[in-house]
Amino acid sequence: MNAPAGLAQLREAGVRVAGIANNHAMDAGTDGDRVTAEALRKAGIEPAGRQADAAVFSVEGLRIVIAAHDLTTGVPRELAADLAAARAKGDVLVASFHVTGPESYLPRPELRKAVEIAIKADARIIVAHGTHVIGPVGRRGQSVIAWGLGNLAFACDCTKEREGLVLRVRVRADGPLLASVIPIEAGLLGEAAKLSSDPKGIFDLLAAIGSSKLERRGAEADF
Repeated sequence: MNAPAGLAQLREAGVRVAGIANNHAMDAGTDGDRVTAEALRKAGIEPAGRQADAAVFSVEGLRIVIAAHDLTTGVPRELAADLAAARAKGDVLVASFHVTGPESYLPRPELRKAVEIAIKADARIIVAHGTHVIGPVGRRGQSVIAWGLGNLAFACDCTKEREGLVLRVRVRADGPLLASVIPIEAGLLGEAAKLSSDPKGIFDLLAAIGSSKLERRGAEADF
């Protein structure tokens, strides 16, 4: 959990949507997801997932839809229908999945199943997080997939993993998306996140665990 005061910092950093579908959604009580969604909206950030449904915002004239789902108890039975409904709301669908389980660089079975469903629903961008470690990045047809973003910022002592990835995607109405990945060192317990001190090592790791070919450009790599 993070303090409500952190919401203003997220907004100042340019965050427009925050997923709230994860295994900590009820840490503040059975009404926690509703309270969190209301706090996000008051801070000018759209919530996505659970009772908040999918979030929609515009970028360069395109309507971007972000759908967030928690896979802690497995793939939701309604996932295909949810993603189809979300896709109908805009031009580009982003499917975000929270995964709970042992720390591993390799995608869990429930995530692989959810990603297949997302691809069939025409999700152009698919991201996963939750196990606190990074995963491969790649493409399937028109879809860009980040199988594990690792950590960005945490105010609790529930993780010590410093590795994280920022996925940068340039959206287009037609044709392949332009995608790149930026390795970072996560901000834990009040520290600020920063660029990785060893991006080459992270790129080597990403290649070793099955990523698409990376075109390296210093601290960033296209794929």
